[in-house]
Amino acid sequence: MVKVLVTNATLLTLSLTQKPVISEGYVYVSNGVIHAVGEGEPPEELRYPELLLRGEERVIAPGLSSAFTVVTPYIFRFSFREIRMVDWIEYFRELSRMDTYYIAGMAFIEMVMRGITSALVTDVYLDNVARAAKDVGIYVTLAPPFNCGLDEFSPDNELRLLLDRWHGRVANVKAGILTCGTPSEKLLSISREHSIPIYVLEGSEGLEGFKGVKLIPINAGTSGMKSIAYGEGIKNWSEESGLGLGVTPSYSMLEVIRKVPLLTGKHSIDALNAAVNINPKLLGYERIGSIDVGNTANLVLFNTSEPPGWPAPNKLGQLINAVVEGGLRIESVILGDNVLVDSGESITLGYDFIVKARKRIEPLIKKFVRG
Repeated sequence: MVKVLVTNATLLTLSLTQKPVISEGYVYVSNGVIHAVGEGEPPEELRYPELLLRGEERVIAPGLSSAFTVVTPYIFRFSFREIRMVDWIEYFRELSRMDTYYIAGMAFIEMVMRGITSALVTDVYLDNVARAAKDVGIYVTLAPPFNCGLDEFSPDNELRLLLDRWHGRVANVKAGILTCGTPSEKLLSISREHSIPIYVLEGSEGLEGFKGVKLIPINAGTSGMKSIAYGEGIKNWSEESGLGLGVTPSYSMLEVIRKVPLLTGKHSIDALNAAVNINPKLLGYERIGSIDVGNTANLVLFNTSEPPGWPAPNKLGQLINAVVEGGLRIESVILGDNVLVDSGESITLGYDFIVKARKRIEPLIKKFVRG
């Protein structure tokens, strides 16, 4: 895809530099970057794209991001509210690398169909998770877990594969490091050498003292640093911090956003802003976020021509409620130079992949979920 024009849509921009809501607006995308956003009819020179999407009775919002995600326990998502990876060693030992590719692919398909366009993923066999992310088209930062009880799965090897094959070579895949507890000198040295972030789970004391390293605490409470919250840690979330899925039954960031007012008393617009604008920056994707000129195209089109979306709202508070609470039907997802979802279906990895994945994963489901 080269040039895309969406016209006559209601835009929830979540921008800090222009109107947060544009009625009957347009978005023009060229080579994966937003080149024009405005109200009314687009200028004459923009009216002849390769792809024209008519936005009547459509709401367009930025795609969401998860700042902490685990994908290989995807098959357990309806069984447990929270999964600690260290408790599932036997399951991980059973996984092959090809199993991981198919499970990650299914998880990423669900995520993009729910409007998630970027994610921090910590997991085993991340080289194969990277392949799944590339094939689906979702943007990811992949962080092998060190000192988290999973060292037998060789996080050193996975980090080396990510740095050698993916980081800086494939646009939608970056490398990071996750450590449980204070990072070692070895990890600090790797972080400095390759300019990759370290995400710190289970311990954030004294992190301010490390120089020349991007350190991001997870579930750290009030550490005074940019941090990420997920699960029970959302109770201590602040507006400057990120939000993550962890492992939830729906793999939905909107479910996470809905928890924020209940657990913190803060407004859902602040949580939505975190999922759109703060999370991608914590992942290292500076140009993914709001609908603004110069940003990577990151567009989710909701169909509001019929229930559950009709009648289409056009005021900020109404739009926030509709997107967060309304269960709107996602029609299309555009990310960079790709359409990931069209007419409500995944089109990068589609039906044939799903058939193969089901066949591949079914023995694991029989053994560990239904056995």
